[in-house]
Amino acid sequence: MLDQIHHIVPLLDLRPGSDGPHDLHLMWEQPPPTPPPGGGAPDFSKITPDPRGVPKTGVLFVIAQVILYVGLGVSFIVLLFGIVTWVGGHIAGGMHLSQNAKTNMLRAAFGGILLTAAGGIWTWITTV
Repeated sequence: MLDQIHHIVPLLDLRPGSDGPHDLHLMWEQPPPTPPPGGGAPDFSKITPDPRGVPKTGVLFVIAQVILYVGLGVSFIVLLFGIVTWVGGHIAGGMHLSQNAKTNMLRAAFGGILLTAAGGIWTWITTV
């Protein structure tokens, strides 16, 4: 491309009194430039993953683990309070307390399952 621009630029700078069509004819009669050896394109087959490619991956891993354990802790606490509320609602005769406790326990269990399976789900998504 640069060779073509190099040939076109002199046409834009025609001197007064020069023969424009003759200069154009001389330009088109020149042989095309030879391509560089090896095709000129980079060889992408030799590019491999670099473990140093993402900076501070250890920090991101620690943050992900902290989020996982905090989430599991919250889910466990909600599960315990759900059991206590379910038993208390059953003893006191409050059906609405028992139903809310069961719902919260199911939510806590489902949240715990999602938190612990998040790594496997992410691996499955990125490999498919």
